[in-house]
Amino acid sequence: MVFFTWTNPAFKTVKTLRVEQNNLNLSLNNLKEVRSVSDQILSEYNSISQDDLDKLNKLLPSKMKAIEFVMEVENMTKKHNLLLKNVDIQKPDKKKERIIFGQKKKPFEKIPLNISVVGSYASFVSFLSDMERSLSVIDIENLTFKSGKIDSYQFSIKASTYWKGN
Repeated sequence: MVFFTWTNPAFKTVKTLRVEQNNLNLSLNNLKEVRSVSDQILSEYNSISQDDLDKLNKLLPSKMKAIEFVMEVENMTKKHNLLLKNVDIQKPDKKKERIIFGQKKKPFEKIPLNISVVGSYASFVSFLSDMERSLSVIDIENLTFKSGKIDSYQFSIKASTYWKGN
């Protein structure tokens, strides 16, 4: 009778506490594992050289740096003896993007742009080759040209570049 009155409830409490202790130990082990993986990722990130980080930031900048992009295009046109007529960087149309509840935000934003240059065909091909090798990601969507004087053409490029969104 003493067993059922005093001891049995104490055993039930001990049993419940052991289950709770096992759950807490599992959580602690999971936390240690997560911490270990986090430390490993941080160590790998810290081992990336500053030069490589700069290249990654140029590939996909954290904010749109329109002036730097225009200067880069201008330097490429000068290098290939092309006349830069126009660089039109447009803001993305936020109205076209519909936000659906639960939809993940895009990790980057697409920036439409138009570039117009004048020069020889050979110079333009070299310019395109430099654009291709540039660290800035540029997707050319449309290319048109008009003939002008001998070996002089006006080239119009409709393209997009990218940057990490807000």
